[in-house]
Amino acid sequence: MQGSVYSYRTARGARRWGYVYDLPADPMTGKRRQQRKQGFESQRDASKALRDLMVQADGGVVIPRDSVTVAQFLLDEWLPSKAPGQPGSGRRSRGRLGVSSWQSYTDYIRAYLVPTIGAVKLQDLTPAHLERAYSELERSGGRAGRGLSAKTLANLHGILHKALADAVRWDRVVRNVADVVDGPRADRPRTEVWTVEELRAFIRHVEDDEYYALWLLYATTGLRRGEALGLCWPDLDLVNGLATVNQTLGSLHGKAVWKPRPKSEASARTLALDPSTVRALKEHRKRQLEWQLLAGPGWQAEPEDVRGFARAEAVFTWPDGGLINPERVSKWFERHVRAAGLPKVRLHDVRHSYATAALRQATGWHEVKTLSRRLGHASVGMTLDTYAHALPADDRLQADTLARVLLGPE
Repeated sequence: MQGSVYSYRTARGARRWGYVYDLPADPMTGKRRQQRKQGFESQRDASKALRDLMVQADGGVVIPRDSVTVAQFLLDEWLPSKAPGQPGSGRRSRGRLGVSSWQSYTDYIRAYLVPTIGAVKLQDLTPAHLERAYSELERSGGRAGRGLSAKTLANLHGILHKALADAVRWDRVVRNVADVVDGPRADRPRTEVWTVEELRAFIRHVEDDEYYALWLLYATTGLRRGEALGLCWPDLDLVNGLATVNQTLGSLHGKAVWKPRPKSEASARTLALDPSTVRALKEHRKRQLEWQLLAGPGWQAEPEDVRGFARAEAVFTWPDGGLINPERVSKWFERHVRAAGLPKVRLHDVRHSYATAALRQATGWHEVKTLSRRLGHASVGMTLDTYAHALPADDRLQADTLARVLLGPE
């Protein structure tokens, strides 16, 4: 393979330099291929660029030049390669994302990356492009000209890093420029939890709500929002008091959507239900059968999600059997919290409250491990890492106890 540098005149008569490099013949057609680049201000610059390309070739990396922009690569190539498959085909088949994650990636790319670096050619993208884009977004990239939060910027950097890593694997670029950029770091948000008394007060407040069984399920199991809403009656064994998490219900464009599998392998689990929760679920089953009789032919026995995928016998539905958008459930929860006069927390924080209360009652390692499995965590370490900061009282108790052991009573 050979290369050479040449000079030429622009339309305005200015002298510029370029190079031409012979690539290996096309393996499919056998035709000769060349890579050219022009626009260098000096012969020295053109020669250096050619030498860099030859070094890449010596290392076994030869990437033909193309004019694909960052926006074209992300929107036309990368996102389609990660698009979710049909429900039931496997959540991670061929590296694909879940429905919500894919939509989130799409929204981030369209809102933030396309306007800032989308017009840059993928092969010309540099760390400086990313640094300028992050600075611009941090300063005024959000709604009404407000800067993006550190968490949003960190998420954005993670998405771009994944996309560029695939670009390297697919021989579209030589290196992942996001590797050499200090990605924005988000502070870990402080988890707000209710005390046991506050959790008990919430349960008393919703006792007459028609979805009381749902609220009780959140409070007594620590299920995630979509895990509880994704339950179908075959997933419940009310005789033996068991619930199996097989799928979850998410939200897409303001509509409910079935997710093929739980959040992770550890999230697919069977957990025990206490007698009070079992009774509440039995009462809810009776109420739902009454709804079915009232709805008659209009009852949705197999409610469809926004993509047209259906599952039979959903536990928590509208009175006509239709699916409830999880975002609406969160709004219902917010209204209940205000009406009960309780400290403001998210619905997901009920899960944190459950876990914190359980950890404070644990008397041995086996109980922590059991709690970790109930929460659907991949490891006990994850459970402790997630909730250790929510236990300042336990930290103080341990400090005082060890001091008395070491130093004796005061």
